Amino acid sequence: MESHAGGPVTVAAIQAEIDDARRRSTPVRIAGRAHWMDAGRPVAAERTITTASYSGVVDYVPGDLTITVRSGTTLGEIASITGEEGQWFPLAPYGDDAGTIGATIATGSSGPLAQRFGGIRDLVLGLEFVSGEGKIVRGGGRVVKNVAGFDLTRLMTGSWGTLGIITEATLRLYASEARPATLVVGLPHSGTHFAPRIAALLAAPIVPYAIQLIDGATAMRLKLQARTSLLIEVGGNAAAVKSQRDALAALGAEEIGPEVWTTLRLLDGEGSSVLRISTLVTRLAELWQTLQHSIEEVSGALMNASPGLGMVRCIIPASADAGTVARIAAAGGDCSVVFEKMSPQMWEALSPSVVADRVSRGIKHAFDPANILNPGILGE
Repeated sequence: MESHAGGPVTVAAIQAEIDDARRRSTPVRIAGRAHWMDAGRPVAAERTITTASYSGVVDYVPGDLTITVRSGTTLGEIASITGEEGQWFPLAPYGDDAGTIGATIATGSSGPLAQRFGGIRDLVLGLEFVSGEGKIVRGGGRVVKNVAGFDLTRLMTGSWGTLGIITEATLRLYASEARPATLVVGLPHSGTHFAPRIAALLAAPIVPYAIQLIDGATAMRLKLQARTSLLIEVGGNAAAVKSQRDALAALGAEEIGPEVWTTLRLLDGEGSSVLRISTLVTRLAELWQTLQHSIEEVSGALMNASPGLGMVRCIIPASADAGTVARIAAAGGDCSVVFEKMSPQMWEALSPSVVADRVSRGIKHAFDPANILNPGILGE
């Protein structure tokens, strides 16, 4: 079997590893560059299959605004390749650009740019993967208008390697325009003026790439004034950027350097717990203030939100116990709560399983009947 320290370097090699694991009934941990091994529930695996060395461009036609790459290709490599053609892949998920596209898709990762360009499910046009039976499966296509098999592509996105090992992905690209501008505007910490102030900024004549609400602790980490603030990135051609910059300046916004977005993506500390709490866009301000009261007593905790998506992201330091994490999660009331990262001990207590239903079990059995791929990462 052709492989080296970085893992299999052909699809046939990946198939061979899956076949061997299935024959031996040996659970396997699926990884890209293993940057997110502390995310998801613990996996009791005796071996790891990594796609880090299975990288490179399979097909790139700039005129189609699509690129097909192997799953071990990093986000940084994709940015470099497409940038030479005046194009980009507008994802920028939390974490750094050294992560692989395969792991990004498998974990369903996105970031603040989802405000304008959609999440990872909106940017992946097609996938190839090796199932738990060692079969090569393809869904979607290599052009924007081809939607055949789109549901299969969406199914694999966010499946955390439990249905197959992603080997190839076709991505939707966008043309690069004038350099975007980043602005920040301070907000009332709380009170009756908080929601109207956000509404006024969102109603401004702009089409933002990203809008991110940050608390005072996060602002300090970004080397900004320690207050609740709104970060806004606007783009387009030079005239559009100037027009939007002027509109926001009239509302009190100040232009700052774009490096704040990179810093924001890297705020998750080692061992931290990360919760994503979602509600209706119209209730985001209310949820934010509720969570702000719940989290402000936790030293080192950080909070940011996407007002246009109705989602608040809470980063709770490793020093916090399970009771603290549970209290913050419960503060959202009937809102949807997704745990991104927690310690192994917390998963069983706070979120034992998200795939215990009959449909999820049936899908798992169809793609991985021997249950060898990342068993337990989404629960039993």
